[in-house]
Amino acid sequence: MAKKSEVVARVVKAIQPRHPLPESPAEGFTLLEQGLYAVLHRHLTAKQAEQTVVALRGGFDDWNELRVSQAQEIAPFIKTSSRKKGLDLLNDRKETALLVKDYLQDVFQEVHGLELEPLLEDAAWAGQIIADFKVLGLVGGAWLLWVGSGGKVPVHLPLLKMLDKLGWAARTTSLTKGREMVDKLVPAGMEREFTIAMHEIVERWGDEDAPIYAEVEALREVPAAKKAHTDWVQAVKRAEVQREREEARRIAAEKKEAERLRKEEEKERKRIEAEAKKKARELEQKRKVEEKKRAAAKAKEDAAKEQKRKAEEKKKAAEAKKREAAAKKEAAKKEAARKAAAARKAAEKKTAAKKTAAKKAAAKKTAAKKPAAKKPAAKKATAKKATPKKTASKRKPVTKKPAAGKKATTSKKKTVTKKAAPKKTASKKKATAKKTARKR
Repeated sequence: MAKKSEVVARVVKAIQPRHPLPESPAEGFTLLEQGLYAVLHRHLTAKQAEQTVVALRGGFDDWNELRVSQAQEIAPFIKTSSRKKGLDLLNDRKETALLVKDYLQDVFQEVHGLELEPLLEDAAWAGQIIADFKVLGLVGGAWLLWVGSGGKVPVHLPLLKMLDKLGWAARTTSLTKGREMVDKLVPAGMEREFTIAMHEIVERWGDEDAPIYAEVEALREVPAAKKAHTDWVQAVKRAEVQREREEARRIAAEKKEAERLRKEEEKERKRIEAEAKKKARELEQKRKVEEKKRAAAKAKEDAAKEQKRKAEEKKKAAEAKKREAAAKKEAAKKEAARKAAAARKAAEKKTAAKKTAAKKAAAKKTAAKKPAAKKPAAKKATAKKATPKKTASKRKPVTKKPAAGKKATTSKKKTVTKKAAPKKTASKKKATAKKTARKR
């Protein structure tokens, strides 16, 4: 069976920290700055990390101002080999700048300040504090205590419990006795490696997904680690079986749920189809009723139109008949007026003929009554001038007799004969007939 010291040495050499830590502390740094140096070393080289701490120290009034600053204000002080500029450079350094802020905020919350030197005064309290560090972690905190103690392995109760579990040290709560046992276990010159390896074991022993003994085969030489690994493997298998069962149950439940949903969907589909058919029937019935109503309305409307058309035709026929009667009546009136006018004209001609004949007869009679003796030429001329050739009046020319006691003279005085005004009877009748025709 291998010696305990050999097993410890193999385990220490086999364990690698999850986050790289500086090989040695930076000179002239406080404990807070050493922790910042270790955090920056995750993204930068040791030299770049050291230069960045110095730049941050000089770029801000104090570490508290740096803690409350923005990432873009911190980024310009981070020393890298990047040749990017402007926004690209800020984006490239943003993650590191945020890590600086998180580290300072983590320390501030745990120790209520930004000084870590008090951790060196109380080992028990220091063991509790480093276990709560989120950015540095237990391993980074142990490295910080190793730096602060001048290269000694930090001893605290969590470490002593783990050594007892591994069977490398007796159970004790005394840090003094624990120090003696730890110093005997540490290989010569490997205090840093022992500190990092043991705190990796403490921090990752209870990791359910990747415990330290599952990763480091040398650690499984230790009975406790071997048993823990066996139990973990069995637990993983049980968890896998349980996971498979749960997966099977989940799949079965999903299938059952899917079947239930399918049935519900089928039921809903049938219900929707039934409702659609019912609605279609109702719509069809409603359509037929509407069609009947429209047909009845159309028939009624057509009947009304036909009745109206017949009434209009009847009215038009009556009006045509009335116009025809009026036209006949008007034609009869015109014919009667024409006949009356013709009759009047004939009567007027007859009257005019009678008058002409009467005048001729009167003229002959007058001529017959005249004495045979010749009268003076002047008188004859006078008599001839006084007698009109044609007259429409029955009146005879009036000859002024000489006054009593006076003799008839043969002077140049002419017999004055009044001309009778022509009768207007015929013309008046014609005008009356025309007016009557217009009125009709």
